[in-house]
Amino acid sequence: MSTRAERRDTTEAAILTVARRLLAEGGLEALTVRGVARELSVAPSGLYRYVRSRQELVGLLISHAYADLADEVEAAHDDVAPEDLRGRWRAFAYALRAWMLAHPHDWMLIQGIPIPGYQAPADPAVLPTMRLHLLLIRLGADAEAAGVCPHVSASGSAPAIPGLPSLLALSGLQISEQTALAGMAGWHLLGGVLYSEVFQLAGNELTDHDRYYDAMVAASERLIFGDAPDD
Repeated sequence: MSTRAERRDTTEAAILTVARRLLAEGGLEALTVRGVARELSVAPSGLYRYVRSRQELVGLLISHAYADLADEVEAAHDDVAPEDLRGRWRAFAYALRAWMLAHPHDWMLIQGIPIPGYQAPADPAVLPTMRLHLLLIRLGADAEAAGVCPHVSASGSAPAIPGLPSLLALSGLQISEQTALAGMAGWHLLGGVLYSEVFQLAGNELTDHDRYYDAMVAASERLIFGDAPDD
């Protein structure tokens, strides 16, 4: 790696570190290019080759958060034996929560209230979120090959995921829309639970978060794979 590339990587890492701290300490209002520059003891113009606006700074944080989340979820999922389909789903589910608990402010940034002025990249192939979609497509393809065929929507109804063919083209795999719907339903169920936990919507006195998440993981597993053989 050249000295210039090393310097760029070092500066971007410093920007991310400071920006994440500002986000944790002061929320989105504290997240500005000037604020980051002040913390790094440089002029704002010195950062413009890396981030030219607050929107770009937010986008950098969002991309980093999604990539970090995907790294951890993929690692947990891939650590499970390929034939253990239910275990792979549980690894996916528990890695989501472990990352959220370790990075609550990053989770709020990517799963919370939409950010005014921020626009995600138009090309879905460059979205870090696609990594988790593609992981679930791989799991779905393996599940169908093993004879798992969930049924979510009514037969003959209009496609609920019209963009599925484009997503499958990115993966190079094929799954039915029913399998995709089951996987998305399970993922959204878990996401709703985590959203409720991190924003304390249910109240800590009403829910044992660990046991409730266990129950929702089991519910999502049954939704996708049906009852376990020993149930």
